[in-house]
Amino acid sequence: MPESSKSSFDQQLAELETERQVGRITAFEYQARKKQLLARRAAAAGQPVPLPLADARPTPASWGQRPAPAAPDAPAAAQPPAPSSGTVWQSSSRGWPGPMPASAPATPAPQPEPPADTAAPAGWKESERRRGVKRWIEGARQDDPSARSVLAPLSSGIGSGKAFFFLFGFKRHADADQKMLQAELQHIDDDIEVLRKAGYTVVVDQQATRDDFVATIAGKGEGAEGLVPAGFYWSAHGFEDGGIECCDADVIRPDDIDPTTVSAGLRLAIFGACYVGSRSRSWRKALGGRPLVVGWGRPVTIDRAVDFLDPDPESEADLDDLIRRYLLTDAPLPTERCLGVSPIEAAAVGGRLGDVPDRIQRVVGKLAAQWRMQDRCIEVFVPLEGGRSHIAKVFVVDGTEPFCEGEPMLAVEADVGELSAVVDPAMLLGGLGGVGYARVMLVKSTTEEPRIVAQGFLPLARVRDQDLAALVYQVCLVADTLESRIFGGNMR
Repeated sequence: MPESSKSSFDQQLAELETERQVGRITAFEYQARKKQLLARRAAAAGQPVPLPLADARPTPASWGQRPAPAAPDAPAAAQPPAPSSGTVWQSSSRGWPGPMPASAPATPAPQPEPPADTAAPAGWKESERRRGVKRWIEGARQDDPSARSVLAPLSSGIGSGKAFFFLFGFKRHADADQKMLQAELQHIDDDIEVLRKAGYTVVVDQQATRDDFVATIAGKGEGAEGLVPAGFYWSAHGFEDGGIECCDADVIRPDDIDPTTVSAGLRLAIFGACYVGSRSRSWRKALGGRPLVVGWGRPVTIDRAVDFLDPDPESEADLDDLIRRYLLTDAPLPTERCLGVSPIEAAAVGGRLGDVPDRIQRVVGKLAAQWRMQDRCIEVFVPLEGGRSHIAKVFVVDGTEPFCEGEPMLAVEADVGELSAVVDPAMLLGGLGGVGYARVMLVKSTTEEPRIVAQGFLPLARVRDQDLAALVYQVCLVADTLESRIFGGNMR
């Protein structure tokens, strides 16, 4: 066999082993694809086809060097995003080009399709091949039945004849996922007790699959057949298009759900998954248009996810609040929000550079900041206390308010994240300091929910260097404070 062909087969085997380790494929598919690769390699070398021995696995190059697992969806240390082509960060002190900090971690890639030359075994439905489910035997389970608990009501009440589901779609073979699962399981006992005392049957499934989700919303959940599915809490990875991951790495998206199959009794759909809150309208439509859909608008840390499960008297949007408000009473569910948003996406639509580059160079030293040029704005990477940081966009825009119509205004804007039902209004309005230059606004977004931003404006002609430094720092501080309260991370 040519050396290049042998190397190619070894690489494919190593990649296959990596997919197995991270839980992207099942053990069954691993063995089948490995057997085919070994057979093709043997055929190319003119040798007999070897048996797929379990101890003949290729060893990945990174074996023994694997970093300690981090919490899923948890952002890395504070770093600004990678620059667009042709841009470079400038040092705060002397103005020379500085090294570009690494970008934030990317969203996990979707489940890969099986190779084109992999023949599907008997019983593997074509629809399941398209969505990446590996099922060798028709009707075979993808989960462990013993990982599912059904807890009977402790008394009668408003939940009699109804069920609530705690469904966890963390990948079974991923260490980081399983650590997050265990962390969350330690913080739901109080919610389970409240629900059971109100008459609810509670189902806890640590290995939730697509079939489990579909059965749950249809009122056919295993162990709760015939009961009205009043609500569920689904916790797992989420994707920017609203998809949610299952324990076998399958992904469910709103378009996969038939609204006509969803129980009319479903009131509360809580997704403890990143990004899903920004697609809440699509999920509400997919779930029949009736239930309240709650989720995170962007990635959160494990600490913030656990905080959501713990009662907090200062919050009105944690899990216990949602249960108390919508499952312990028959209160009407809120209709879709029609929030007014600021027409200003200033940096993207109405902003311009003006003389901002000259001014920024004179003040970044005060902030120990770095900056880079963009088409319509200057981006400033501002270090904050506690090792945190944030990025502000600085630009010029014409005023539109009374007595400053048409006057050039120096504007600063810093992004927080997507608004969702998890965001408590008190987070946006309370405790952000005293008199200053920054305000909190909702602006247009590329998703279904508006973005939360911090903004500030000053008349361009009368802005001193000290004013500009204060404006940039205060806007970043307000945005970062909100980011920490709502999402827990430091994505900037």
